[in-house]
Amino acid sequence: MTVIDCAGTGRQMGRAHGEQARDAVRAALERWRADAGGGVGGLVHTFPLLDTVQRLMPELADELRGIAEGAAVPFEDVVAYNCMDEQWWLGRQHQRRAGCSVLGSHTTHGTLLAQNMDLPPAMDGTQIVLRLRPKDGPEQLVLSAAGLVGLTGVNAAGVAVCVNTLGMLHGGPEGLPVAAVIRGALTRRTREEAIAFLSAVPHASGQHYAVADADGLGSVECSAGGVVSALAPGDRRIVHTNHPLASTDIDPVALEELRAEERLGDSEARLAFLASALRLEGSSAALERLLEDTTVPVCMSGRPGWPMRTFGTVSYALGSVPRARFRLGLPESAQWTEPGWSGPAAS
Repeated sequence: MTVIDCAGTGRQMGRAHGEQARDAVRAALERWRADAGGGVGGLVHTFPLLDTVQRLMPELADELRGIAEGAAVPFEDVVAYNCMDEQWWLGRQHQRRAGCSVLGSHTTHGTLLAQNMDLPPAMDGTQIVLRLRPKDGPEQLVLSAAGLVGLTGVNAAGVAVCVNTLGMLHGGPEGLPVAAVIRGALTRRTREEAIAFLSAVPHASGQHYAVADADGLGSVECSAGGVVSALAPGDRRIVHTNHPLASTDIDPVALEELRAEERLGDSEARLAFLASALRLEGSSAALERLLEDTTVPVCMSGRPGWPMRTFGTVSYALGSVPRARFRLGLPESAQWTEPGWSGPAAS
């Protein structure tokens, strides 16, 4: 496993990322350009996504600049690459992403949150874990791909964030890209603060955010039309895939596309399997085993014609000291590892 240690200001963390993972960033961008068919840089100039990041999260905008500087690659490519979800609906309507399964439970023993991150097969081999020590805010452990600021993560204060794309919800080019939203939530020190952040910012893409800390779970579905809780009062578990359970901000054209491509049916099958199999008092190992399922399948190994493959799996245990386990790849080719914190938890 490649752990990239980054500390300091946004610009310093970005440069550390770009310098340590330079070859991987360049390879990832080459694959991305080939997969996208060219012209992806226009996303930066056509839509105000970068302006929104700069206005709401200037340190993250600096981190993107630092990645480009450290890896010696074009800044606009780094920005566009970090608008991955936005490309799938805004720039490339015919390739809406459908992947990722999230599980969570909260008991008297603490809170568990886990997920499969499913991405295009071309991204396999670019997996990294970012260990971020920002100048302000808690340390973070973040699953990512070389050149991306993050896909899912947990911080040393004990707040974890997992995600599912909801491609049938309305997006908005004035909103904050998903990768930026994830990192913004991970700067918060409690679940309530993270959900307040999610509820306050505009969203560029339809996305479900599962947020957890030692005291409980949160589940919100976000779109350009607003933020809706997907967790009923008193619920102590989360099961979510790639269709909304609460939001009604539906784009009918996108919904029909996903249904025609069988991606809606796939999401519904994964949800039904996981909802029936998840036990509230289960262990981290039990959640991890569910995410290895190959019958539905929950774990996507890249069957012919299917656009997604399981890029990695995360498993967070949120007690007095938060723990994070990462598997960077498929179960048959990658082992679980726990990188640990560089300093005292909750620093």
